[in-house]
Amino acid sequence: MNLLIINYILIIMVIMAIYFDLTKKKIPNLITFPVILWGLLSYTIFQGFEGFKFSIVGFLVGLSIFIIPFILGGMGGGDVKMMAAIGALKGWIFVLTTAIYKRKLGITLKRSLGIILKPILFYLNLTFENRTLKRIQEYFNNIDKNKEKHYIPYGVAIGLGAVLVFFI
Repeated sequence: MNLLIINYILIIMVIMAIYFDLTKKKIPNLITFPVILWGLLSYTIFQGFEGFKFSIVGFLVGLSIFIIPFILGGMGGGDVKMMAAIGALKGWIFVLTTAIYKRKLGITLKRSLGIILKPILFYLNLTFENRTLKRIQEYFNNIDKNKEKHYIPYGVAIGLGAVLVFFI
């Protein structure tokens, strides 16, 4: 399989996703779905089961990275599908490196975990009045204080991370 074509498709998708994310605040399915299909089909056709496995694992890792923040309302579905498309094209190592490179993954996961833990910690603090629990609760409260109140174009961060990983 010609990796040059895969790389061109990645760059074109990233440029289009960044454009739509900045102008429309949405990454359309028309950008991500064809890329996902291209990755899955091309790897399967040219490399058989091993190619399919490479692409589907990349797709699933890309999908799973941001699915919890999406479910909790921390990011849009287009961002999740963009990571899945990157995974289908370039594999799971590339997609993990892309997610970690911009450090958005850690911040997003901390905020998501905070959404889940804050009510539990609040209840535990009322019940047990423990200093350690209080510090943990304050930690998650401070994450929200630093949270930007306006729209965050994660597609731009994801796209730039993919481009940086591609060239490094």
